Amino acid sequence: MTIYIDSNYKCHTSAGDGLTAVETDAFDGKCRQFIEGYRFVPTGQSWTREDGQVFTGEMIAPWRDYKILAELQALYEEEQTKAMEEIAALVEEVYNSDLEVMENV
Repeated sequence: MTIYIDSNYKCHTSAGDGLTAVETDAFDGKCRQFIEGYRFVPTGQSWTREDGQVFTGEMIAPWRDYKILAELQALYEEEQTKAMEEIAALVEEVYNSDLEVMENV
């Protein structure tokens, strides 16, 4: 997937001025809020924290409270599961309806 990083390597999910597009599978299946709570330093680049600590990429780390990010991701996954169950129920309903029509032909 494509993410976009700013000059502080914070992740964004949509393009914007001053953002750099980066391809990664690190956030596949993650919701927007989860992704945007992370910092991603690509391989070959480095980010220097305010205290002078240097982090060399590839580095992926939350910059927001991970507990909150995990809760948001869990809610997203619950919503995705619920949506898939609803779709499956609709497909089953259509299938059964089609079978009924074919049996009456």
